[in-house]
Amino acid sequence: MTSRRVRSGALAGASLLALAGPALAGCDSADRNSATSPTAIPSATTAASPSPTATANHYRLTTPDTILDGRYKKAPGEDKDVAADQLSRATLLLGVTNGQRVHAVYTTELRKDMSFTGIWGRVEDPERSVDMLFLSSATAARKDKRLSTFTWSGSPQRLTPDGLDKDTVLKCQGTRFTLAGTDDKPTHIRTLCAWADHDTVGTVSLADASFARYGRDIPLDRAAELTAGLRQDTRTTVPR
Repeated sequence: MTSRRVRSGALAGASLLALAGPALAGCDSADRNSATSPTAIPSATTAASPSPTATANHYRLTTPDTILDGRYKKAPGEDKDVAADQLSRATLLLGVTNGQRVHAVYTTELRKDMSFTGIWGRVEDPERSVDMLFLSSATAARKDKRLSTFTWSGSPQRLTPDGLDKDTVLKCQGTRFTLAGTDDKPTHIRTLCAWADHDTVGTVSLADASFARYGRDIPLDRAAELTAGLRQDTRTTVPR
């Protein structure tokens, strides 16, 4: 099977993925999937009150040159600026005050990659922020004309990998999609994880050719472990 990669902002919309640039890079498998309606995620109409222990901008997000003990290296190329109104809409959707954005793509020599986008500021309700990320991503995928099919694998699962703070919400879910206008229409398999705490919100879109070549999703516990490691390496203390 010939392996190919795709540069595509496949999930565009009001979520963090809209701010991510190339949020989805393709990995091949032999299967094709028709688009189905993703699982709706309930969202609160009003944000919950901040945790008494939450502090404004106690942590920020950065994009170091390497993460996860040097196994993943930041891909070359500078991140493009995002219009102020677009960032404002995203932070309003996610319940983030004074939000600032970062983005980077990390890759390995073994054709694994992690597309990371984060916003840091004051996060009112971490679980609501994560749920809104998945819900808005699903809405955006249905509307994206660059996709001919899109489907979720299962529903978002809350996971607690080692090293994750007890007040941090992390959920993962598999995705499969085909791009419009491609000759053989391969199915691309990626796993989307999102986390939120009271200072940071992040999305990580993961691909691993060693799983995708067999039409398999990355196991969610493995995706969560990688996401938690990325969070640890990109989240730094703001000097008081």
